[in-house]
Amino acid sequence: MKRSRLFIAAPALCLCLALAFSAYHYYAAPTPRAAYTTNKESDTLNIAYIGDSWAFFHDRHNCRLASIVEDSICRPANVYSMGVCGLTSKEIYGSLFENTRFRQFFRQRSYDYCLVSCGINDTYRKMGIGYYKKSLDCIIQFLFSNNIHPILMEIPDYDIEKAYNHQRPDRKLLRHFSMLANGTAIDCKQAFRDALNELVQEKGYEEKVSIVRYRAWNKDFTNDQKHLYLNDGMHLNGAGYEALDSAIAKEILKDFSRHRPL
Repeated sequence: MKRSRLFIAAPALCLCLALAFSAYHYYAAPTPRAAYTTNKESDTLNIAYIGDSWAFFHDRHNCRLASIVEDSICRPANVYSMGVCGLTSKEIYGSLFENTRFRQFFRQRSYDYCLVSCGINDTYRKMGIGYYKKSLDCIIQFLFSNNIHPILMEIPDYDIEKAYNHQRPDRKLLRHFSMLANGTAIDCKQAFRDALNELVQEKGYEEKVSIVRYRAWNKDFTNDQKHLYLNDGMHLNGAGYEALDSAIAKEILKDFSRHRPL
């Protein structure tokens, strides 16, 4: 009798754990919260770059972005980066309110543009598409409420299979549970790119946000990996950030010419 109860209870417990796991990895951020609106006091163009490790490492490679923009609009431009390695899209949104450094980042100055680098760790950790879309939408709404034009970075190419294979066995097992719960593949980058397009279309953001397409600066990953990436195949080197900054600058200048004439 005890053994039969165990056979009944074990699957039920596994089902409950799977549902809880799926809920955590699929469902995302709460309703957008209050903004940090500040007043614009100068004609300097302030550009923010927030998000994950790509934003974190950009801090030492941001001079090219500022110089390209300055040369084109004949006005001073500053770039400020704030990123935390390993954050998913939901964690980035939560950091806007719960992380002291992020709060100070937005309270100490008014930004005109903000590049958002998020979702890379969602693909790495096999989070759900809904998790990504809802969290990113909350970030966009936060920027709108602060009168900041969002520039969304499409999931870039990176060696996602190498990143998966170099994980500890327990991490791999966790990823397998996540892939099973969310219906994601090991290489799910394109699915997340498609989700970004869906979000923009569903919300009518086509004229309200800019998107840095990964092929605008990274046309051939197999070849570019040798020149633009670090040895881990996941993060950019100096040349990589120069290429990315050129693509970001084009989106800023495109929007500036339409909505912020001299």
